[in-house]
Amino acid sequence: SAFIKTPDGKINANRSFEGLSVSESAKLCSYMHFRDAICLQEKSLLQKANLDKAIDFMDTLEEDIPKGSWSLQFERGSGLVTLRSLLWLGYVFYHVPGTHMYGSCYVGNGEKNLDLPFML
Repeated sequence: SAFIKTPDGKINANRSFEGLSVSESAKLCSYMHFRDAICLQEKSLLQKANLDKAIDFMDTLEEDIPKGSWSLQFERGSGLVTLRSLLWLGYVFYHVPGTHMYGSCYVGNGEKNLDLPFML
């Protein structure tokens, strides 16, 4: 995880994060929303027991509804992975596998794509 949560609740950059492998970067469960968790509260006690509070404090993109609202693509072979939101058109996240290089950008009109359920 690129971020860790300290016992006092602060979120810091994880200095030991060296990037995702190519195989990890191909999975939506490797990417998180940088916000307070919503789905985490809905997990069962058994699921919560297996979580590490230092790194499992955000929701993954895999849990988003509707399913299929993210487009994950590799570019330059497997040298760059991009994630595009189909719900918020104009949002792009990128990561260079095997490095700590990642970032995101939103260039859109701020309107949710309400047609998405009909596009899937």
